[in-house]
Amino acid sequence: MTACKMLVATMICTLKRSVTLLPEGDYVRLQALAELLAEQMHPLASTLVRKLSRAEWREAEAIPEQTVLLDGFVTYRIGDSRQPERRLLIDPADGMWAPAELSVITPLGITLLGLSVGDRTPMIGADVRAPPWVEVVAVDPATTSGIVRGLFPSNPPAMRSSLADRPRWPKNARRLPGKGE
Repeated sequence: MTACKMLVATMICTLKRSVTLLPEGDYVRLQALAELLAEQMHPLASTLVRKLSRAEWREAEAIPEQTVLLDGFVTYRIGDSRQPERRLLIDPADGMWAPAELSVITPLGITLLGLSVGDRTPMIGADVRAPPWVEVVAVDPATTSGIVRGLFPSNPPAMRSSLADRPRWPKNARRLPGKGE
């Protein structure tokens, strides 16, 4: 396929894209994250805002089981790759083990959010002329809550001033001393 045909196919797919369904809790968390990213002029802030503007929030029980959600594992394939990858889609503040996680504030994370098994779409937010296609192979049920998020309930995302202020859990499970301590 020529680059022009790929661009047209991408535009048509974008126009036909269905509404993203999200649980109310995820929607609220992602709205707060999008506002924080916009304040920091993050390059993907507008992409996440556009995705959320097309989203509908519902009770968690009303979301189909095979939907990619925060705190859930997703198996996906990029482009013509025969080897699928499996990652946990996370809020960047919940990061604990990078090799097994995919942040929702990446082009791939934003693309996968709200898709269902069998969906195939071009990666949104990718700064390339003909973005690679992403296919959802499998979705595991979302965990009931993020492990790290549960450890820091008094510090919700909306109250944080920047991504750098978000808590990180040290590998040795102890608080790391700050400078001068």
